[in-house]
Amino acid sequence: MSAIPSHWIPHRREDGEVVGWIDLDSQAPDLIPVDRLGRPLEPVPDWPAAEEALEKRGMGFLLNRFHYRGHTVRIRQLYEDRVIVSTAVSDAVGDVGEEFTLPFPAGTELTDMQAR
Repeated sequence: MSAIPSHWIPHRREDGEVVGWIDLDSQAPDLIPVDRLGRPLEPVPDWPAAEEALEKRGMGFLLNRFHYRGHTVRIRQLYEDRVIVSTAVSDAVGDVGEEFTLPFPAGTELTDMQAR
């Protein structure tokens, strides 16, 4: 079951992967670009600006480390209704870590450590 509101229109890369969404209603007449974790970016006045904001944000940030309830985590899996994060922040075979399942959108409890 998807948690994506019906007024969010997907924006896709050339390969079809969803980079984020464009929220048409929340701050009309402005548009709100929404990143792949479901977090709103700054409002923009038109569709091309929304697409540009999402392209600039991209998906590379998903590789960053994040902070969640006192833990350093990384995104393990990303679905349209949940985000799974793990304390296993290295690629070492024995680093299994602890997993947490967050609702989608990820919300403010999950913060990008590089954005601080």
